Amino acid sequence: MSNFIVIVAYVALTSLGLIAIKIGTGNSQQVWQLSDKLTLPLNIPMILGVLLYTLSFLVYIFLISKFELSYIIPVATALVYVVVFAAAFLFFKEHFTLLKLVAIVFIIVGVMLLNTKTK
Repeated sequence: MSNFIVIVAYVALTSLGLIAIKIGTGNSQQVWQLSDKLTLPLNIPMILGVLLYTLSFLVYIFLISKFELSYIIPVATALVYVVVFAAAFLFFKEHFTLLKLVAIVFIIVGVMLLNTKTK
């Protein structure tokens, strides 16, 4: 059960971090100038997003140390993708297409198959 909680924590931290970064890239008055061509918004959502995403990376390191790579990489990536896809629709009003919905179903089925125990 604790492995499940760690996977959920990873998905939540990654998804929330990405959502906060997306919000932070909106209209920002403060900008961090890295070079003539590269600037980054410097605001609370951006800082929070980077912090959450950094924490998710630390959890990710833990996950890959405890699971087989061939299992945890597809499962974690798929779960994050599904959550971010739903958040993009709900919070950012991004559009669904039938093809995207079919792809999400395939991703969910793939995760279910990866979690099927074989003898």
